[in-house]
Amino acid sequence: MEWATSTRVRAISAAAGMAFYAAATSHVYAQAEQSPPSAQSPGPAQSPPSSAKQTGSATTQPTASANTLPAIAVSGNTDKDATVGLVARRSVTGTKTDTPINETPQTINVVTAQQIEMTRATDINQALRYVPGFSTYSSDNRSDWYAALRGFTPTLFVDGLSVPNTINLASWRVDPYMIESLSVLRGPTSVLYGQGDPGAIVDVQSKLANGERIREVEVQVGNYARKQIAFDIGDKIGDDGRLSYRVLGVARDGNVEVGPKADQRVALSPSIKWQPSAATSFTLYATYLQDWTDTASNFLPVYGTVLPNPNGKIPADLYVGDPGFDKYGKKQASVGYKFEHQFNDIWTVRQSARFMHLSTDDWSVYGGGLDDADPTMASLTRYAGIFRYNYNRFDVDNQAQANFRTGELEHTVLVGMEYNRQTTTDSESLALAPDLNLFNPVYTPVTPAIFSTDAAYPRTDIKSSMDAFGVYLQDQIKWRRWVFTAGGRQDWSVTTQNDLVGGTQQTQSDHAFSGRVGVTYLGDYGLSPYISYSTSFNPLLGVNLASGEIAAPTRGRQIEAGLRWQPPGKNLMLNAAIYQINQTNVATPNLADPTLSTYVQTGEVRSRGIELSAVGKVTNNLSIIAAYVYQDVKNVVANDDSLNKWPVDIPRPRQMASLWADWTWHTGVLAGLGFGAGVRYQSSAAGASDNSISVPSYTLYDAAVHYDTRDWRFAVNASNIFNRTYVGGCQSASVCIYGNPRTVIASARYNW
Repeated sequence: MEWATSTRVRAISAAAGMAFYAAATSHVYAQAEQSPPSAQSPGPAQSPPSSAKQTGSATTQPTASANTLPAIAVSGNTDKDATVGLVARRSVTGTKTDTPINETPQTINVVTAQQIEMTRATDINQALRYVPGFSTYSSDNRSDWYAALRGFTPTLFVDGLSVPNTINLASWRVDPYMIESLSVLRGPTSVLYGQGDPGAIVDVQSKLANGERIREVEVQVGNYARKQIAFDIGDKIGDDGRLSYRVLGVARDGNVEVGPKADQRVALSPSIKWQPSAATSFTLYATYLQDWTDTASNFLPVYGTVLPNPNGKIPADLYVGDPGFDKYGKKQASVGYKFEHQFNDIWTVRQSARFMHLSTDDWSVYGGGLDDADPTMASLTRYAGIFRYNYNRFDVDNQAQANFRTGELEHTVLVGMEYNRQTTTDSESLALAPDLNLFNPVYTPVTPAIFSTDAAYPRTDIKSSMDAFGVYLQDQIKWRRWVFTAGGRQDWSVTTQNDLVGGTQQTQSDHAFSGRVGVTYLGDYGLSPYISYSTSFNPLLGVNLASGEIAAPTRGRQIEAGLRWQPPGKNLMLNAAIYQINQTNVATPNLADPTLSTYVQTGEVRSRGIELSAVGKVTNNLSIIAAYVYQDVKNVVANDDSLNKWPVDIPRPRQMASLWADWTWHTGVLAGLGFGAGVRYQSSAAGASDNSISVPSYTLYDAAVHYDTRDWRFAVNASNIFNRTYVGGCQSASVCIYGNPRTVIASARYNW
């Protein structure tokens, strides 16, 4: 590995390191440019279409009284100090059981509700900004998942169940106001969660009914005409406390950062919990979200963004769409339940089930690179598309957990069976749109009539379904100070794809075994070193192999070693980890095919790196969130010019560092007043498959001021406070994306 760093990253790395050291010592002293790219999120340039918990990470126990249920430890719930402020001490995400984080042999980062509020995240992408190694093009109005963790795209889960597997522009969204916490489990996770890439999963824990009285309303105003109101209301029903409810809602109006269109949202999340006894609980919940917006991330050429253009720099606020044509609508809804019953001190059973529906209607005109016929390098080739997607998904996860002893060994055994079914309809119309002058834009109107002209490509209409079933077994064994974790899972899936235009059908069956073994030592002074090995799989769909055979799933494997430190008496968590991930069976072009329409599964991607993080309170007034990551991601096996180069389908900078610090007075005349400041650095990143483009590094600064008094909280948050113009990443000479400009949000929250 090359360990040379720039002066800037040395400084920021040193800042993160000093925060890490200060936190540590405080305990001691205290004791594609030829083909039209897809209009979805950045991905490999597409050729023109042809005709052919569980419960959350932290909950509270009921308090016994004459009118309430007696307290009892229920597996799956966690104790009162499971999450304190910024620090989570327990999580169900790493093992699907209520387990202290320092006993889990893989890295887990938890973003709590306090951190989301402190940094004023407006989507999941922003909520992960200070998570170690999280890289992204930018936050987009349509989608959350332009992201990488440990070099691969993470899989999104909500309350322990997967959301629909979608293309990026149609991803399932969760409004941050409705999030209790985000748990990031790093590395392969197929042993518990089934198919997915080996980088990480992000599990969103929702705010659900919990028997507590909640009365909250919040208003926000900001630049780009942002106006938002949100509420959170919950309480017990009746005197015995067996029933409780909670309802959250969000309504927002504003403007898209780039272009003339509005950005609007309505979201609602009701839930009701029934607890007939202290050992049994049933929570029924639903969600609804609707967005009206437009594309905010323009696809721009490398000349004028990263490389010089004789006409100058392309303005960051340039709108390359069509004001009369572009629009984006999303509707999503879900209904589900969580059931748990503890039979005795040994056996507990749980079941989670959910149905989700998601539909999008995306009309967009977007850039496809400079027009080669224009020697002035000012004309942008554009494409017009109508993209309609519909997804339905059903998941059910059944678990039986047994806690028992065999001699000196203390066991937590988990047996599970999981089934999910997803159906998808994909309708796309694509046409060549009029060029746009990047430096003197004149918008020639685009209408739906363009799809019936010679400029149109053949329409696609695909309907597909996937059925998947998995069984898994895990045993967590505690012996003295040692915790051994071992598990295995077998999965089967069947996918059917119907081309309604071409009149063809394809069926693909996959099966795979995945596992994990790990050991953790619970040492003195809150230190807990660990080591683990884990594997994953992910089916490859729609890949035409040169052999004519069905593509095998990609396989991932990881070896990870780490050290956690929770200083006794401190609300602080420090982590260090080193890892290597190899993903095999990666599809690469068949160079013997002149059309490059078939593939061979000879590729391999290797990702390895070091991660450092610290989160929590250094002193009574000072809280920090610090991280530093060095990673090396390469195509170690390939048959084209991407060999030994960095993959570019998502941004993968070599180094990332971040530090957020918050100082809040808790006593004296300034009690309740606080200030926050953050810095985020990403080193240069590769662009284009042959890495011929180098996207410059950038440093961004955030800030906040807040004041709490009685039942009120007032805050002002600014992201990218100096409004730096930067490029978030480039996939090719045709697709470069500017990062987010400065945003400022003022908020007022009232609790009663």
